[in-house]
Amino acid sequence: MQSGSNDIATASVKLACGDDIKAEAANGNGPVDAIYQAINRITDYNIELVKYSLSAKGHGKDALGQVDIVANYNGRRFHGVGLATDIVESSAKAMVHVLNNIWRAAEVEKELQRKAQNKENNKETV
Repeated sequence: MQSGSNDIATASVKLACGDDIKAEAANGNGPVDAIYQAINRITDYNIELVKYSLSAKGHGKDALGQVDIVANYNGRRFHGVGLATDIVESSAKAMVHVLNNIWRAAEVEKELQRKAQNKENNKETV
């Protein structure tokens, strides 16, 4: 990640997606935006950030930055949280948390559809 007062923020991101490692780079209006743009390119998800909140956990030089985000995806809201000494890293972890929640929601939906189909198939055979 590169950023400066006169520079455009640029981020390179690698994500494990199942068994694959995917990488992408993007520019943004700050380091966090650049990371989120790169993540959106990797996932091809149209995620809309609704809320971004930063708070300190702990005191002094050992304090951790906690980032809480709320994002919209396909008409649903997902929450993510990230915790690290670096707030840019915390921000990335929060978005990965959102991505994992989106994936879990999709898996639950698939399972519900599978069960509904099995139930329908069982009715037809009776």
